[in-house]
Amino acid sequence: MKTAILFLALALLLAACGGGNAEAEKNAELHKRAEVAERNLVKVRDAIVAYYKKNKKAPETMDDLADFGAAEKDLEVNDDYSELAYTFLPQSLEFDDSGKLTRCWLIATPISKTGALQVRMNGVTGNFDYVAADEDFGPAPDDEGWGNEPANAPANEAANQPAGNG
Repeated sequence: MKTAILFLALALLLAACGGGNAEAEKNAELHKRAEVAERNLVKVRDAIVAYYKKNKKAPETMDDLADFGAAEKDLEVNDDYSELAYTFLPQSLEFDDSGKLTRCWLIATPISKTGALQVRMNGVTGNFDYVAADEDFGPAPDDEGWGNEPANAPANEAANQPAGNG
């Protein structure tokens, strides 16, 4: 009887662990598919730095980066990410007085319905984080202060207060 219970417990334990492995494998596959986006985001970041060095101002659009190594023809494409998948918010770009990049957020958005991840890069640290294509990015793990609120968060303090009961 003890052997049967032990065998059943072992079988349940193995079954429970198997689901985690499938999820881990799925996540690993999604991150592998996102590597092209990561490489392209690095190209975009490097182009932003080169643009600033030459023009002494931050770029405003991806088109500004065409002559600096981030033109559509310079970006890798695959089934998940097209050459049009990359963007940055101009207001997220900051440079110090010496021209060093001090704040930079870049995003790669996958082609719809591929199941690929959105990829966000902190251009200063080079770190990436990921969310599903249909999710909003929350606070970044290594944020220095800018954009450290969910995209849908109300802009002012009053909007964050609970409504009164009248």
